[in-house]
Amino acid sequence: MHWDLPFKGMFWALVAASSLPVGAALGLWTRPSRRLTSALMAFGGGALLFALTLELFGHALHAAGDGGPGIEDPWILVATMAGAVVGGVLFEVLNKRLNAKGGFMRQGALLRKHVAKEKRKQAASLLKSLSKVGLLQSLPAEEVIQLVPHVRRAVFEPGQRIFAEGETGDRLYFVIEGKVAITRAGSDGSAIAVATLGPADTFGEIALVSNQPRTATATAETTVEVWELLREDFEACLRSSPALQAAARRLARERIQDLSRRDGVAPDEARAWEREALRNLDRVAVQTTDQDVREELQRHGHQASAGRAIWLGALLDGIPESIIIGMLVVAASTQKVSLGLAFILGVFVSNLPESMSSAATMRMGGMSVRSIAGLWLSLVAVAAVFGFASAAVFPPCPEGWVEYAVFAIEGLGSGAMLCVIAEAMLPEAFEQGGGSMVGLATLAGFLVALSVKLLQ
Repeated sequence: MHWDLPFKGMFWALVAASSLPVGAALGLWTRPSRRLTSALMAFGGGALLFALTLELFGHALHAAGDGGPGIEDPWILVATMAGAVVGGVLFEVLNKRLNAKGGFMRQGALLRKHVAKEKRKQAASLLKSLSKVGLLQSLPAEEVIQLVPHVRRAVFEPGQRIFAEGETGDRLYFVIEGKVAITRAGSDGSAIAVATLGPADTFGEIALVSNQPRTATATAETTVEVWELLREDFEACLRSSPALQAAARRLARERIQDLSRRDGVAPDEARAWEREALRNLDRVAVQTTDQDVREELQRHGHQASAGRAIWLGALLDGIPESIIIGMLVVAASTQKVSLGLAFILGVFVSNLPESMSSAATMRMGGMSVRSIAGLWLSLVAVAAVFGFASAAVFPPCPEGWVEYAVFAIEGLGSGAMLCVIAEAMLPEAFEQGGGSMVGLATLAGFLVALSVKLLQ
C-alpha cells in the first residue's frame, strides 16, 4: 500500500480544520463584527457550493458519460443520488438528536431556530389552556391565536399573593406549574377557600373585557409558573381586529352579568376549538427576540452536556468534510491533476465563524479556556484521522460494484454537506448580518472557488 495518498488526505484535512482553533481563539479573545462573521460564513458557503456541485457531483456526471443522452453508465448517477439522499437524511436525524441535547448552541441561527420551535410548542400548550376558558373559547379561534405572541412568563413563590380581592384586574393568568389558592373574604373577614388551581387552569379572565375589581384573591400555594396576558396587549389586538372587537363587546355584555361564576366549557366544545386554533397557529409568525435567546443560553449554557453537544455538532458537520477531502485527494491522484483547492478553501473559511460563536457560548457556560482549546484541537485531530482513513480506504481505480459503492459514499458526504450549507451556514450568515451582503458574499465565494479551479 502506498502511504502518500493517506498522508496527503490527512494533511489537507488538517489544513481545512485548522481554522477551528483559530476561530475559537478569535471568539474568546476578540469580538469580530457581525457583518464580518456573516461575510465569512456566506463566502465559505459559496465556495463549498462550487466544490460540491462541480467537483463532486460533476465528477459523477463525468464518470457516467457526458451528462447528455449518451450516458454510458447511469448507475453511477443513481448510486450518487441515492447516497446523497441517505447522507441528507442521516445528517437530519443526527442533527435533530444533537440539537435536543444542546447542540443548537453552536450557531446563532440554530439557537434562534430552537427558541422559535420552543415558543411554538409553548403556544400549542397555551392554546390547550385557552380552549378551557369560557370567555376566550367563545371568541373566534383564528382571532385568539393572534394573542399568543403577547403572552409572557411569570413566577410566584409559595405564599406570594398574585392579586387581591377588590383590586382592579389588568391581566389573565394561565397556570403552567404549581398550585394557586383562590379565596374570598367572608362576612367576618376570614378567607373562604373557593378553589385550588393547577397546571392548565386559568384565572382572572374577566379582566380582559372589564375594569371591574377582582372578585377573589389568588395566592401561590407552591412555586407557581404562569403565563400572563395583559389587558393592554389584548386591547392592542382588538384595535387591529374588527371581528375580535365585536366578539369582545358581545362577551362583555353576556359574561359580566355574573362575575363570581367561573365559566365551564363542554369537553367536546373545548377540543373542537383547540383543533381550530392549532390549525391557525401555523399562520402566525413566531417572533424571537434577543432577550429570548439570552434566556435560552442562560438555561442551557451552564450544563456540562451543552459543551459536549456543541462539540458533537461541530464533529457532525466536520466528518463529511474530511471524508470528501480524502476522496478528492484520491480522485486527483487518479486523474493525475493537482488537488482542487476550492473545497479546502470553503471548509477553512466556513469553520472560522462557527468556532467563533461556539467557543464564546462554551465560555459563557463556564468552561475553562483550556477545556475549550482541547475540544477544538481534538476536532482537528479527528478531521486528520478521517482524512487519512478516507484516502486510504477508497481505491484509486475502483471497478464493478466497488465503483458504485465509492460514488454512493461520495454522494453521502455531499448530501450531508449540502444540508449543512442549507440549514446552518447560510441561515447563520443571515442571522449574523443579513441583507444583500449574504448573497454577494456567497457569490464571491463561488467565483473565487471558480478562479482557484481555473488557475490550477
